[in-house]
Amino acid sequence: MDKITERNIENGDEITLKKSRLKKLTDYFTKEKNSRAEDSGALGKDLLLFAIGFLFSRAHLLFGAHPIGLAFLSVLPVGVWSALIGCVIGALTMGLDGIIFAAASVIVVFLRASISCADKSGEGVEGLFKEALLLRMSAAILGGFVAALYEALLSGLNQTTIFFGLAMIILPPMLTFTFSGVFDCGITAFDILHGSKDVFALSGKEDKEKYNLIFFQLSALMLIFFISLSFKPLNLLGISFSYLFCGVITLLVAKRFGAIRAFATGFVSSLGISATYSVAFGLAGLGAGFAFSFGAGYAVILGGAALCAWGAYLDGLRGLLSVLPEYSISAVIAAPILRKISEIKPEIETKELGNSSEDMVGTMALSYQNRFSGSLDSLEIALSSLSGVIGSYTTREREISPDDYREIVIGVAREGCEECSGSALCTREDIRPCIENAGKIAQKLALGEQICAEDVNTDREFCQIASVLADRINRRAAHARQELFSLRESNASSESYRLIAHLMNGARLRDDAERSVDDSMTEALTKVFSDCGFEDGTIRVFGERRRHFILAGEDADGSKITSPELKRSIEKAAGVRLGAPEYFRSGKMALMECGIRRALTVSVGIASSPGDEKEVSGDTVLTFESTEDYFYSLISDGMGRGEEAKKTSKFVTEFMRYALEIGAAKDTLLHLLNHIIMSVPEECSATVDLFELDLLNSEATFLKSGAASSFVKRESSIFRIRSQTAPIGLMKTIDSEKIRVEIKPGDYVIMMSDGVADSSEDAPWLLLLLGEPPKKNLKEYAEAILEEAKKNVAGHDDMSVVVIRVDEI
Repeated sequence: MDKITERNIENGDEITLKKSRLKKLTDYFTKEKNSRAEDSGALGKDLLLFAIGFLFSRAHLLFGAHPIGLAFLSVLPVGVWSALIGCVIGALTMGLDGIIFAAASVIVVFLRASISCADKSGEGVEGLFKEALLLRMSAAILGGFVAALYEALLSGLNQTTIFFGLAMIILPPMLTFTFSGVFDCGITAFDILHGSKDVFALSGKEDKEKYNLIFFQLSALMLIFFISLSFKPLNLLGISFSYLFCGVITLLVAKRFGAIRAFATGFVSSLGISATYSVAFGLAGLGAGFAFSFGAGYAVILGGAALCAWGAYLDGLRGLLSVLPEYSISAVIAAPILRKISEIKPEIETKELGNSSEDMVGTMALSYQNRFSGSLDSLEIALSSLSGVIGSYTTREREISPDDYREIVIGVAREGCEECSGSALCTREDIRPCIENAGKIAQKLALGEQICAEDVNTDREFCQIASVLADRINRRAAHARQELFSLRESNASSESYRLIAHLMNGARLRDDAERSVDDSMTEALTKVFSDCGFEDGTIRVFGERRRHFILAGEDADGSKITSPELKRSIEKAAGVRLGAPEYFRSGKMALMECGIRRALTVSVGIASSPGDEKEVSGDTVLTFESTEDYFYSLISDGMGRGEEAKKTSKFVTEFMRYALEIGAAKDTLLHLLNHIIMSVPEECSATVDLFELDLLNSEATFLKSGAASSFVKRESSIFRIRSQTAPIGLMKTIDSEKIRVEIKPGDYVIMMSDGVADSSEDAPWLLLLLGEPPKKNLKEYAEAILEEAKKNVAGHDDMSVVVIRVDEI
């Protein structure tokens, strides 16, 4: 069995993709590149927030008040420290008057940090600055109040300080609420810059979604207005920085969201600078928005013409020269950004991208499913066939005829054709390779051979799901043999092989479940994938326990598919930790494939001692991690002492290891063990004490047959797991108990043979020892328990102790 398992793994590594469909670029997405991209993006975001904080802290509104910086610090969910540094530096550039605003900025941030750390909705660092909006508005009020109080103490209570105080107390929370639409409505930077559909469309959405979209747009306009207002005092050689900003943002909105929103952006952004010229920028956005469908050059020219025409209408040549230089420079600045912004794609292009991503995911999904080797099928068929041969000597039951096999083949072919996307073409062209070959396939099955894809196809007809049909035919035939052979229980050999075949069948069904598509999880992650910028992408999730993710979409430079935000979003939605992904490319399309990684790691310490130093111990201890990401700890105590007891316990542990490696059902496994041991002429038996821990999701189970109690130590608490059952090999029916337990990181699991202690009542010293702080070295901990048992337990029996510590990765 061990060789078969190794061959399964090797065959899985040998599966390759069709070169005409998908080419893997192993040197394109390296770890170093991803790291540089992530660091670059984080640095750019920090610099942007620093600059906005700097500008807002210097922006004056009413009665000498500077509330915009406090509101910005109050509303930010990320990058707060970068914005704080910008606000403090900006405030200090105003001289002595700015000291109080710098101090108020620091107070607001530390108030938010204190509130968010105490908020139950956040945990640790991930909860920092994630407090509710009302709490953020409260922090803004307190920051403004401190500034107002300082001004009153410094200048005395007069009309100026009263109006200043009112402005600093009222305006920051109002602006905090206004800006919150940008950060709290769930619309990401991907949606704004790279979305392939209009993220602000209201049709078909619920009332809450409509409110969020409207609020986001109004909030974004206000944020743009205040940024433009903050630029107002800055100019260089007569060039207004505010007009430069208005020109750039208007062109960007015109390219991405069209003429109407560009008009609103141009008008509102310049309104705080000049009410008369705000119409000019609105008309520039309107013209550019209409002309972008013809090309960026036409859009820039038409927008500039509309802007200059309104300027000349207002103030002649002077009006023209007031806006033309800034607009020209804005067009130059915006040009490289315009080339990167994704336009809204036509419906036909969107459909083509969706089909392309589905093709990529479908090809990779077929490759993933084919990685499950047919070796296990071969073993199942061989063992079932051997059971039939042995049983036929004592029973004369009917064998499965070629006609029966032919019916199986035809039934599988019809089911497969109903599910196949190309069935319409096959029906129209009368293509039926599997049905035409049904007789030949049936003869091969009757000889005990296994079917492959080449057996399904003919020389003139080709089936695109031939490998899938061959796999189903093999399994359906194996199930038919198993049902027939399960009736042949006349002698011990036939029963043994029947149970083994059942083990193999259970393992196969488990594999089938893991390679099947999880429709509900796929549907849930499709929205997540879309929110991360892949509106036309495709994602599929496989498996019930060992999740496997395959996703593809348009990504010209690979920055979206490799982004940490996408990985974190999938992990949060699926409740798993993703393993190391693999990336593939085909033209503009990018694909990611990955599984999940373990959540837990296990450390083990073992101590064992024979009852008689002159004999070997009858206990056998085995701990291992399976290829299915399970950890197993197994203690078996053979009846009696010495070599005979050791032989039985060693057989039990080794056989269970091989069976558990392929995911065999534990109940069937115990039945088989019990049957084999009962078949031995000599009287023998053995205990089974099995601990299974799922390293992916922390689920844990004890399986006990005649085993001593086990214990779970969690800090100062001790939990006992006991079962009053008989060892295997004593009765024809097994006596076992399965006990599910809760295991958390930091727990210790202590297992022992009955030579150490049958129960805690018999060994009060054990509870006292377990109540003490554990030793860091687990082997020393196990040896300490063993030595204490030798002092307190009467008689001389084989003793084994296993100490397991579970930690979070």
